[in-house]
Amino acid sequence: MNPVRRCVSILLLCSCFVSGVSAQAPFADESPDKSNLREAIFRYTFEHYNYGPYVKVFCIQPEQPQPEKFLLRFADSKPRVVWASDCELTGPMNAVKQKKTAESGMRMTVISIRWIGGREAEARVEAFCDGIAANWNTLRIVFKEGRWIVKSDKVDGVS
Repeated sequence: MNPVRRCVSILLLCSCFVSGVSAQAPFADESPDKSNLREAIFRYTFEHYNYGPYVKVFCIQPEQPQPEKFLLRFADSKPRVVWASDCELTGPMNAVKQKKTAESGMRMTVISIRWIGGREAEARVEAFCDGIAANWNTLRIVFKEGRWIVKSDKVDGVS
């Protein structure tokens, strides 16, 4: 192959790769099952790890980036739900506060999700309010009667 043709071929090949990369979204679409599972995990943490009435906002951190519309699943939640990136740690005890309002919050994190079987998963989670109020748990979740249900909750650590 002559050098000009070879150079043109390489450039065309490179342009195919570059255009393919730039067209990708910042996160991949995933199955509705995994989104529903993630929602069930967060709702469980809201109900079982809420540290009291002074918590005005839940700051959620999924194990991987989610589309903005994921927050709409929690539009009816009390306290209200925002992304963890909208919150910060402040003061000597690293209290969770929403940046915009300075309201007290709790950071709820899904550290990881591992599929065990077709309709069963394990999730590692963290609930953090400040330097002396945090817990780490492993949840076992099963799909039963049309929804995801936490079957067991094992405490891995408490602060």
